[in-house]
Amino acid sequence: MSQDGKVTHGESNNKQTKRRQWGTKIKSVFQTKQRDKSSSIKKDKMLRQTPEILPFIQMHDDHILLKNGVMDILQIQTKNIHALNDTDLNVLLMNRTRFLRSYFRSYKEIILNFPANTQAQRTYWLKKREQTTSPIRLEYIDQKLVEFDFLERERSNREFFIFVYADDKQELVDRKHDAIQGMQQAFPLTELTRTKKEQILFLLNNQNTKL
Repeated sequence: MSQDGKVTHGESNNKQTKRRQWGTKIKSVFQTKQRDKSSSIKKDKMLRQTPEILPFIQMHDDHILLKNGVMDILQIQTKNIHALNDTDLNVLLMNRTRFLRSYFRSYKEIILNFPANTQAQRTYWLKKREQTTSPIRLEYIDQKLVEFDFLERERSNREFFIFVYADDKQELVDRKHDAIQGMQQAFPLTELTRTKKEQILFLLNNQNTKL
C-alpha cells in the first residue's frame, strides 16, 4: 500500500473517532438536561404538596386552627429528678401516673432544643455596668457579656411541650384546664406566647435548621 493510502486511511479513522466523541458529548448533555428537568419537576411537586401535608391553617394567640379541629401548645416545667430523694421521687411519679390515667383525651408531648436565652442575665449586668466606674468592675462585666454571647451561640436548652387537641375552641379551653390541673402536682404547665409557638412549629417542621 502506498504512503498516500495510509494517510487517507488514518484520516478516515480520526474522523470516525471524532464523530463518536461528539456523539457521546451530545448524548451526555441531553441526559444531563433531562435529569435537571425531571428533578425540577419533582421539586415543584413537593412544594405544592407541602401545604396539603401540614395540618396547620392559622395561628391565634390562644389557639392554633387546624384542618380538623384546634390545638394549643403548653410548656412543661421540668424538675431535676436526680436531686430528689426516694420519697419525693415516688410522689412525683405517682402524680404523673395519675395524670396519664385520668387524662384520656388526645395530646402529644415533644422535646426540642432551643438556643440558650441569657436576656435576663444580660439586662442585669448591663444595668450594673451603667452604675459603676471601676475599671476592674467594668472588665469583669464585659467578660460576663462575652460569656453570654458564647452561650447563646453555642449552647442550647432542652425544653418540653405538650400539644392539646380539641374539636372547637371552647372544648380546647376545657381540655387545657384539665391538663393544667392534672399536671400541677407533677410537672406544671405554663402558657406560651404566640412567638414561642411559632418557633416551636418552625423547629418541629425544620429539624435541621436553627433559630
